[in-house]
Amino acid sequence: MKLLKFRVWNKVSKKMHNPQAISFDIQSCNPFAVSIPTKSWDPVEKYELLQWTGLRDEDGTDVYEADLVLIDYEIYKVHWNESQAAFELISLKGSPAKDADILPTGKVIGNMYETENL
Repeated sequence: MKLLKFRVWNKVSKKMHNPQAISFDIQSCNPFAVSIPTKSWDPVEKYELLQWTGLRDEDGTDVYEADLVLIDYEIYKVHWNESQAAFELISLKGSPAKDADILPTGKVIGNMYETENL
């Protein structure tokens, strides 16, 4: 079974968290509540859920959706492509998208929410 891991960006406090739990609706499978350390359940609308890709970078760091990864002197954003049901890398310079399978050759340098000036 594939390990599912998430981290969450709080849209109100502008902070990243590792959730204690995420509650999903049984019928629709959609998330509806998030619990973070030192806080009770909050509605999922307060958060941006960022899924782990299942991959690690060259340093062994877990790579999540919306992470910024440096590969061959170019910065890519990790993005979920709904139509292909796969993670892909979107260049911040406009180069063609790349498959996420090259993530182990890169280095996570931040994410779209916490990293400024990129």
